[in-house]
Amino acid sequence: MKKILIKSLLIVFVANLITGCSFKSDDLIELKPKLNNLTKRANSAIKRRGIEVSNVNEYLATKNPILMESFKDYDLKIKYENEVTVVLVCKDEKALYEDLSCDLKIDNDYSSKNVACAFRVKKINCED
Repeated sequence: MKKILIKSLLIVFVANLITGCSFKSDDLIELKPKLNNLTKRANSAIKRRGIEVSNVNEYLATKNPILMESFKDYDLKIKYENEVTVVLVCKDEKALYEDLSCDLKIDNDYSSKNVACAFRVKKINCED
């Protein structure tokens, strides 16, 4: 009886480990389409509403709380250069995604890499 209990607990423990790891990657997959929306809204706040870059996170939290709820566990950095808005998503001081406002794709996916939370796109130009 004791062996069965120990084996059962071991199986439950291993299953929890596997499930826990899969939730993390699923969260990141679900974040991608929301990031495109966030970048578009950040760009609109800067270009159309005249919101200062340093105030965009606060503005979006007020105007788009449902969208921003998806990013509550992440660090968001925004910059605006050459009429392009760049959104950087980080967690635990590590970069995950970097997205430019001029296209519909996630421009850089760092989620499987171990890179510091910093903007990496050096030449911000969407005409190429």
